[in-house]
Amino acid sequence: MSETAPEAAPGRAEDPALDPARTLGLRPANPAPMPCKVCGGASPLFGVVDFAKSCEEIRGKFLPLTGAAVYYRRCEVCGLVFSDSFDDWSDADFEARIYNETYVEVDPDYVEIRPNNCATLVANTFGAAAGELDVLDYGGGSGIFAARLREQGFRSATTYDAFAPAFRERPQRRFNLVTCFETLEHMADPVRGAADIVDLLAEDGLVLFSTLVQPANFEAVGLKWPYVGPRNGHITLHTRQSLARLFARFGLAMASFDDNIHMAYRTLPAFARHLMP
Repeated sequence: MSETAPEAAPGRAEDPALDPARTLGLRPANPAPMPCKVCGGASPLFGVVDFAKSCEEIRGKFLPLTGAAVYYRRCEVCGLVFSDSFDDWSDADFEARIYNETYVEVDPDYVEIRPNNCATLVANTFGAAAGELDVLDYGGGSGIFAARLREQGFRSATTYDAFAPAFRERPQRRFNLVTCFETLEHMADPVRGAADIVDLLAEDGLVLFSTLVQPANFEAVGLKWPYVGPRNGHITLHTRQSLARLFARFGLAMASFDDNIHMAYRTLPAFARHLMP
């Protein structure tokens, strides 16, 4: 008597249409460690969250669970926490599934509050040299930040954001100040992203950027940390060590002002020397 494989029962996970992760195009988890996306160190699986987890949960806003599992890894060398679940996505996939018309629900501050606050920070920090500075806001979203700097007398301020239709044309010049607020944590390929930023930086320029580094109690908090938010696109979560290693690949030194604000440079430019003791 010959044996035949049984037919799949209705509702079984073998049916791709019933697997939310496959519907979203998320890469299945590989239980084997993979190389760190920054330093190449062994990075075993660290944990898993639902795709719906967002950074607004700290404010009490919880989205309905999707059933789509997003796996994160942690590098044993530099501590980088990252997901490879999105490594098969195109820019169009990110735009359709994350940076879409509902994105504002999980990051309401990006429209006006954050760009206005960041413009105030930059104007207060570099205002004395405003007339000499050409600023590029990398990942600038709405363009409000650059508009505020122009109002403050900066020589020029340009917005570039691959996911913002009005600002997705990549500049063909270099800038002596590149700002990059709340962007590095969104990069599925952090080395390629940093390379693109550095390519837009003048030889004597400065990158001023924000991204929260993992807190001291991250081992205990793990993926419950509010900054972990695949629905926001927060899929690459740095340590100070991973940031330093990332920019060192391109010959840049890095310094941090706190857990969120950092800068990278080849040689500290004259307009920023007051920042160092």
